[in-house]
Amino acid sequence: METPPSAGRYRIDRLLGSGAFAVVWLGHDAELNSPVAIKILAEHWSRRDDVRERFVQEARLLRRVDSHRLVQVFDIGTLPDGRPYFVMTYADRGTVEDRLAAGPLPVGEALRLAREVARGLSDLHAEGIVHRDLKPSNVLLRSEAGGDERVMISDLGIARTGDRLSSLTLPAGSPGYMAPEQAVIDGAPDHRSDVYGLGALSYHLLTGEPPREDPPPPSALRPGVPPAVDAVVLRALAADRDRRWPSASDFEQALSRTTSRIDTDPLPGSRPVRRRGRGRARRRILLACGAAALLAAGGAGTVLAVSGGPDALPGHHSGSRDSGPGDPGGRWLRTDRGIPPQYRRLIVRAGTWCELKGLSPALIAAMLKVESNFDPNLADPAKDEYGIARWTPHVLTFWQPGGLNNPEPHPEDITPDLSIPAMGRYLCYWGKDLVNVPGDPALNLAATYRSSSKKVVDAKGPPPKYRAYCDQVGRYIAYYRPS
Repeated sequence: METPPSAGRYRIDRLLGSGAFAVVWLGHDAELNSPVAIKILAEHWSRRDDVRERFVQEARLLRRVDSHRLVQVFDIGTLPDGRPYFVMTYADRGTVEDRLAAGPLPVGEALRLAREVARGLSDLHAEGIVHRDLKPSNVLLRSEAGGDERVMISDLGIARTGDRLSSLTLPAGSPGYMAPEQAVIDGAPDHRSDVYGLGALSYHLLTGEPPREDPPPPSALRPGVPPAVDAVVLRALAADRDRRWPSASDFEQALSRTTSRIDTDPLPGSRPVRRRGRGRARRRILLACGAAALLAAGGAGTVLAVSGGPDALPGHHSGSRDSGPGDPGGRWLRTDRGIPPQYRRLIVRAGTWCELKGLSPALIAAMLKVESNFDPNLADPAKDEYGIARWTPHVLTFWQPGGLNNPEPHPEDITPDLSIPAMGRYLCYWGKDLVNVPGDPALNLAATYRSSSKKVVDAKGPPPKYRAYCDQVGRYIAYYRPS
């Protein structure tokens, strides 16, 4: 990726992160002598008017709210090649996801972060905006004078505003954090959907993992969490939105009432945060038009998109720092087996997209090796398959960030940033059909990717046509998995 020398009057220094739709660079404002983050629409999307409008709309929404609890937009412009960009707050401490990757947080710190995020959501909702994709990687951290820290919500790529909330809504969000109504076509998400996301984020902060279906109280996984906190968080996670807290502000106030002791007596290791003011029901639904044709196509085909907004990748968000390869110490993948380092973070993200037996980064890496030998430019027009994960464009449409909210990608648009995370989304959805299928769960998932979950269920394992493929995948899983 070629580094542009500048964006308007801002010097560009280095890459911070890239996602499916945009690239974020660390820049420098010479006039104010200050670092900034510069988000530039990816070149291969710049010719799509609808994507350009969505990109600019994100900047408009952030500017409209203009809250220090959200990433702030200072400037907007267009590069000489026509790509739009906007200039934002630089989050020098990265994301909450980065911090969680380093280990569990002290309970006091987790609760303070949850309250700060709730206050940011309140600012967003006051402007009639629903975020729809609240999760640790969309919460940024910035150092402040005196060692304090500012917590900022980012990425409004799939946000809905008051004038659009009553229109048809398509499934969108991130597994583990999206409210049940977000997984349903025309589920009409409102601010209570963000309350659910806030509850899921708080649960992750407290326990070190996002909530699963019918989650136990946080205190069952993390000693030291007060029972009153359990009640606040679990109410936010109610499947029935009418049973949740009415607003993010109500959630924050309830959490504050239950945590006064922890506030005044923080646990060792907690970081001070500057204060600036105050069981999931899983429903599957198929699109009425074209559902039968897509299901018959098999392979990586489906019609429910459970995905994040633009740049829905860990560490690849508005103004976050460069967070490295995403697998420190080789926890998930061997480091001496030839996996291209630039794809490790994407592979780990796809392989840990959900809790599913058989799903792992080693499986994703093995499938990519067999599918394309990690070739990002693979093109097989005879099969209509392209890119490192061999996606068919009209099928990838359902699994790209934002799903059907975004246009069908052209073959040249199918980059690793787009196609590798889509593998995780696809396998997490269809993999739930395989719970009673005998054999190796990982190879059953691999066969599903090449055929369909129905074919794997009917064959009680990989169909004969795909057994050689699965054997190859199995060998590479063992090759890439840490011993």
